[in-house]
Amino acid sequence: MNESRIPFALTREEAGTLLGSLAWVMGALQIMRDRGHAEEDEEFHELHDLLAPRLEALVGRIAAARQAASGAPAVEAKLEAAYSAIREAFETWIQLTAYDTLSAAVAERLEGETGIDPSPPAGA
Repeated sequence: MNESRIPFALTREEAGTLLGSLAWVMGALQIMRDRGHAEEDEEFHELHDLLAPRLEALVGRIAAARQAASGAPAVEAKLEAAYSAIREAFETWIQLTAYDTLSAAVAERLEGETGIDPSPPAGA
């Protein structure tokens, strides 16, 4: 299959932002997959398995292009700074959602062991 290519030139900063964004999505998919296992919902695992290989291929292509066009340390620092900013935002997101994930797991376990729904009543 001869697929036409879209010309796509990125600055180092843009490449770092794109790599960070892809890493964020890949991390979120992994979390969804793990949560799906905990809740015995394979839909999240299937979503991960569908999308992760595509994202990994994109990351590989960007990494290869980066390697082929390696620049001076100051230029590479722009890429790393942009990537780090996205990574730090992702880590903040993880902290914000970790409580929700823990709460859901505890609620699921309590309901399974006691039969009592631990969520607050509607309107509370």
